[in-house]
This record gives sequence, structure tokens and C-alpha cells, in this order.
Amino acid sequence: MLNIPSSVDDPSYRYKMPRIISKKEGRGNGSKTGIMNMGDVARAVKRDPVYITKFFGYELGAQSSYTNKENEGERVVINGHHDTPVFQTLVDKFIEKYVLCSGCNLPEIDMVVNKKGIIVATCKACGWNGELDNQHKLAGFIQKNPPGSGIGFDAEKGGKKTKEDRQKERAEKAKKKKDGEDDETASYQSEEEEEQKEKKEKKEKKEKKDKKDKKEKKEKKKKAEDGDDDDDEVKEKKSKKEKKDKKDKKDKKEKKEKKDKKEKKEKKKAKDSGSEDEDSDKDSDEEQDLAFDDEVMTGIVNDIAGFVEKEKPSVAKLFEEVRTLQVTKNFDHKLRMFVVVSGLFPGGSLDADGVKSRSKYIKEFIKNAKMPFADWIWGFEAYLAANTGATKKWAMALKALYDEDIAEEEQILKYYGGDHDNPGFEASKKAVGPFLKWLETTSDSDDDDDSDEDSDSD
Repeated sequence: MLNIPSSVDDPSYRYKMPRIISKKEGRGNGSKTGIMNMGDVARAVKRDPVYITKFFGYELGAQSSYTNKENEGERVVINGHHDTPVFQTLVDKFIEKYVLCSGCNLPEIDMVVNKKGIIVATCKACGWNGELDNQHKLAGFIQKNPPGSGIGFDAEKGGKKTKEDRQKERAEKAKKKKDGEDDETASYQSEEEEEQKEKKEKKEKKEKKDKKDKKEKKEKKKKAEDGDDDDDEVKEKKSKKEKKDKKDKKDKKEKKEKKDKKEKKEKKKAKDSGSEDEDSDKDSDEEQDLAFDDEVMTGIVNDIAGFVEKEKPSVAKLFEEVRTLQVTKNFDHKLRMFVVVSGLFPGGSLDADGVKSRSKYIKEFIKNAKMPFADWIWGFEAYLAANTGATKKWAMALKALYDEDIAEEEQILKYYGGDHDNPGFEASKKAVGPFLKWLETTSDSDDDDDSDEDSDSD
């Protein structure tokens, strides 16, 4: 079992959820990945499994579906082949957006959609209330299918219905139908009477109006024939009519303007929703502004350190695990090197022997990204900034990198001969001072040997 979210490393933490279990199926265009225990995960975080399924689809850019048939049980399918760690990372991302309280960071919030169509929540633990993420694509789906609408199951009331519950519901419906049969005739009759009464009232009103209009026409005609209408009365009627016409025109104009505004607003909304995919693609290409010492990176480092300790992974397996986190969390290659070093040498345990025994891991991450010395050494120096106790052994660790042909003499001297604003650079440069002098001495002696050989050849 994992903590909710899995970044919490407290073994006595009481909020738990099962690990995602996935299975790759099919090949080529028919490839898909099935999630075997989505219902259990959804019940643990008290959210509808359809929400999490849709979230996976939006995040991975793939079609997703959730079914819960009586004979087949719950089934979630995501198009394409995806690794289990990717789904587990996405579950944590969903929890962060729609399960955890912004106040106390506990999974104790009740999520609802208010009258304005905004997703809000109230925490049962600390009393916090406020808005959740209403910008994600999933927010639109939740607003149309609010919690408790029955699209999957009501996770807060215990999950899916049992066979006995469904039988009980059918029996109650049958009983209600039977009890209501005797009242149907009476209700139909009362409805017919009401309709007839309404029709009669409308007819009487219409007749009264017609009679009044006829009477007014007759009076006007009579006055016109008798010549009783004087000029003042005619002018007054004319001005009243003009005022009424102006008012009608104004009302029509206002209605038309409102209608035009509404149509423009709807068109704009449709245009915005249509460009969501493009916007989300742009967002996914842009890397988050993460720092090596923020909470997100600390959680990632803890995950990798735990993975290395537990799995004792091969180079390829560690690369796959770190790469998956890099894609989902969007951080650059410098931060990736920091994560790798921190995972291989947790708690400031970096030393020369460790570098030699794990040099193949370091080489793979440098080689794969084609990183220059200044970029990959940044990861080591950020590690020193986060683990100041490792600074004492840094000189010998750098020499081990040099002995393993990971760092070259010329690169080291050139880099430390300049100034850089990397985190931990000053402490790093001070610690490796004796090693730099040794390199310079070795370099000078090599030059002298070369010059002697040249003179002997002459």
C-alpha cells in the first residue's frame, strides 16, 4: 500500500491507497493498457473512477474508457502502451489537484460543483474551503458530471452497488409501480380538468380583448364621422404613439445588442475550448520553473532514492524510471543529473568509492543527453548545496570522476578557472583546491616531458 499521496514517506500515515496495477495488451495500432484495480484506487481516494480515467486520457493524450458491467466487472482501458510508474505519477498529480486540502494537505475534502459551475471543496479536517483546479481539461468534464451524478459510482458512499442492492432497488420500483396504478386514472383525470380549465380561461380572455378592441374602433369611427376629434386630442394621441414607437425601437435595439454579445461570447468560448489541445501541447513543451530545493524536487529525489535502494536497478531500468518522472514533472537535464546523484548517494553519502562503483549510471545520463561538463557538474554542485556534509569528500569524488574518464583534466581546469553562479559552486571550488593544484602540476610536468622529447629528437 502507498500513502496518499505517495510522496509522503511517513510509515505510520493513516491515509493509504493500493498501487496501480496495469497490463499492456495488443500490438501496433491495437495496443492498449488495461488498469486492473482502478475501482480500489478510486475508493481509497474517495473519487469517481471515471474522473481518474479521464484524467489519464487528458494527460497522456490518449483515448480512455471506464466500464462497469454486471458480468465483466470494472474495466479501464487507455489506448497505447504505458508503463505502470507513469500511471502512479499521474494518480499523485490528480490527488494534488482534486483530493488534497490546500490548507492542511490532507485528503479530507468534499468536492462539489456550485451553482455558478465552479468546482469547490470544503475540508472536514481543518475547515478550509475554496476553489480547486478549474483550468484543467478534466474540470469541464466534472462540471458537466458533478460528484454524485452516478457516472461511475458514488465513491464517498462505499463504491459500486452490490447484486443485493440492485435487486432491492428493482423490488422497490415494482412496489411503487403497483401502488401507483390505482391513482393513475385519477391523476390523468385531474390533469385533463386542469388543461380544460386553462383553455377556457384563455378563450374568455381573448373574447374580452376582441370585444374591447371592436368597441374602441367603433368609438373612433364614430368620432371621426361626427367631427368631434379636435386638434389637441389628435396631437396628444400622435405624440403618445411616437413615444411608444421610440420605446419599442429602443427595446428591440437593446435586445439585439444583448443577443449579439451573447453570440460573440459563445463563439469565443467555443473557440477557446477548441484550442485547448493546442494550448495543452504548448504547456507540456514548456518546462516548469522548478528548483533543486523545492518540495516537488525533494519528493522526486526521495522516490528515486527509495527505488534504487529497493530495486537495485540496472542502468536501463534507472534511466527509464527517472525519464518517466522527467516527462511528467517537466524538468531539464541539469535537474535530472541532480536527481540521479541524489538518488545514488542519498543523505550526503557521496564518496570516491561510490563514484567508482556507480560510474556506469553517471556515464549513461551524461552520454544520453550529450551534456557538456558545465551542465552535468551543475547536478553535483546542487547536490553539495543540498547536502553540505558531502563537501569534505568532494575533492576525492571529483578525482574518481577523473580516474573513471568521466571528467577530463582540461575541462576541470577550465571550469574552475572561471566564475559561475551555480548553487554550491564556491564551496565546490574551495574543496577541490588541492586537487586542482595537483592537476596543474601534472599538466606542467607533462609539458616539460614533451619539450625534452622534442629536444632529444633534434
